[in-house]
Amino acid sequence: MKTTQGYLKQRGKKWYACWTANGKSHCVATHERDEAEARKKLAQLVAPFTARNEVATLEAIAGRVAGRKAEAERLEAASSPSLKISEAWTAYCDAPNRPDSGPRTLRGYESQWKRFVAAIVATRGECALRDVTEADAAAYVAALGKKVGPSTFNRHVILLRLVFRILAKSARLSSNPFAEIAGKRFQPHSRRELTINELRRVCAKAGGDLQLLLALGIYTGLRLGDCVTLQWDEVDLVRHVIRRIPAKTARRNPKPVIVPIHQALITILAGTPEKKRRGDVLPELAAAYRRDGTIVTDTLQRHFRNCGIRLYAPGTGITYDAQGERVKPGKRAVLEVGFHSLRHSFVSLCRAAGAPLAVVEAIVGHASPAMTRHYTHIGEAAAGDAVAALPDITGRRTPRLLKPAAAATVSATKVRELAEQLSPKTAKTIRALLLALPVTNDCGRPTPGRREARALRQLQ
Repeated sequence: MKTTQGYLKQRGKKWYACWTANGKSHCVATHERDEAEARKKLAQLVAPFTARNEVATLEAIAGRVAGRKAEAERLEAASSPSLKISEAWTAYCDAPNRPDSGPRTLRGYESQWKRFVAAIVATRGECALRDVTEADAAAYVAALGKKVGPSTFNRHVILLRLVFRILAKSARLSSNPFAEIAGKRFQPHSRRELTINELRRVCAKAGGDLQLLLALGIYTGLRLGDCVTLQWDEVDLVRHVIRRIPAKTARRNPKPVIVPIHQALITILAGTPEKKRRGDVLPELAAAYRRDGTIVTDTLQRHFRNCGIRLYAPGTGITYDAQGERVKPGKRAVLEVGFHSLRHSFVSLCRAAGAPLAVVEAIVGHASPAMTRHYTHIGEAAAGDAVAALPDITGRRTPRLLKPAAAATVSATKVRELAEQLSPKTAKTIRALLLALPVTNDCGRPTPGRREARALRQLQ
């Protein structure tokens, strides 16, 4: 459509608006005697024709752009073939911009990705990664949500979204099909701590390396991976402490936790001849764990079950007959008891023994590196007392004489450093650390707590 901008023509004292559109001339009276007002009327009359002309022009341009874009994509595809979905995982692992994940994390990611690829190939056959549509993604997650719990579902979707984002440029993706997939809300189910009787039963029926592994979990609060791969050079039987960098925080915060060793655990560790204290504390279990972590997990769960401890929440999980054989699957398993329950038990026992919260947090792995640095200087005695107060659960009772605490002084510099760290977020933690400082009476001697005072009276 061709349209002129129009012009004005005066007849007598009145102005007329004239323009041409599609080869047809138009002339309309403006009923205005003032030229300026007549020109405004002309603009209003011509505007619809001009707009339609612009739309037609833009549509023609857009068509040409789309055609050239399709031609460019065809030529690019001919010069470098699209990334196939079966080759995407190798491309992801080789991508320089992917997150730096550990070997075990990558193995888990690969398993999730292969599950997705198998589902796509089953419905569409071998295809390019860029051919996966939002409809394919929606169908996949709909089926996935019926088979796994919310937590597994969310981790899986996050991984798929990540892979498509990392490969967006190399695979020439126009969009991320998982970008709009929402996660599922869920109520996290925590492990429960074991009672003292359950802990004693678990230790009594265990032997060898399994008993040592359970004792490490009970008396150190370390996670399974840290306990089973513990090294002898991390165990100081002279100072009675374990120095270990937790695997969970090793990459972002490679600070060791210092865990005092309970007397019952010392007795078990000291049973290993000194010439064999090299490498792994639990060599056979460590080798099995590094080969396949489920081997150790299954062994522990079988042991808990043999001790009469229910592993799953009522009405969920797997049922077993009198011989311990699986007879039928139940609802989706909600695990209540596992090795992590020993970590919960350690924290509960320490708190029940009166250990300050900051002391317990530092032993199991402090959230704040700054607090951990301060705690290293002022809290080892408090941490030792907290662990020493735990009951002997292994059955290997070793008498331990409580001695009066030696007089101690606190550096004013340390107190000043703590004060400088004070903020609304750290106030509770710093208060607990200050309360854990040794307190002296008017004579300059340490003032014992109730537990220490009772022990001193018994010794006297």
